[in-house]
Amino acid sequence: MKLLFFFLFIPLCLAAQDSLAVRFNFNSDQLTTREVNRLKKYLKTSIYSIDQIVGSTDSLGVDIYNLDLSQRRAQNVKKLLDSLNPQVAIRASVIGKGEVLSANHLDRKVVIYFQQKLSEKIKMAKFGDKIKINQLNFEPGLDQLLPETLPSLSELLTTMVENPNLKLAIEGHICCDTSDELNLSGMRAKAVYNYLVNNGISKKRLSHKGFGSSRPIFPLPEKTEAERISNRRVEVRILSKQ
Repeated sequence: MKLLFFFLFIPLCLAAQDSLAVRFNFNSDQLTTREVNRLKKYLKTSIYSIDQIVGSTDSLGVDIYNLDLSQRRAQNVKKLLDSLNPQVAIRASVIGKGEVLSANHLDRKVVIYFQQKLSEKIKMAKFGDKIKINQLNFEPGLDQLLPETLPSLSELLTTMVENPNLKLAIEGHICCDTSDELNLSGMRAKAVYNYLVNNGISKKRLSHKGFGSSRPIFPLPEKTEAERISNRRVEVRILSKQ
């Protein structure tokens, strides 16, 4: 009798994330050249950072072997990603979930859950859409940007330079407290605004405002640190792309 492998610890929010499936031949833990090239192309154009790498198999064969095969598939994809870009999957969890209950060859796969590059999000966005800036971190309780924030700001700057008609509203949000007496959310939004203006972006293309904790993604008080991180954010809203 076959065993079912359930991984309830995989966050449900992954369903809302961007993802890419790469597929394998029967009984193989190595990607074909075609799939390797497809992953390389996607890595260059769309992927900012990878959160999880999840392997699976079809239902043919013994369940214990299939679990091991799914784990090897996920690990080999992680090794490939590390060789292509050592930073992109540095925090990714690697999971083999065993078999899917079908004999469909499309189940012989690894699904890569990732955060999309800001430039790609803006390219696909419409008027009024809001986009969270990934990896935008500040000193606790301050509007001082941390050094690891520079790649995200640099990408935002490059996107604005390459799209001279793009206009953005920069919107700051905080977590945890219903009060924002010091307007920390606004100060953080202005810090991003100042970075762009100081690097040559016209003030006419930008606005900035703080909303405190009035627009949380998760209800206050947050239950976990992950929820607090999600609420504590800076977003850009598309004002114009024409």
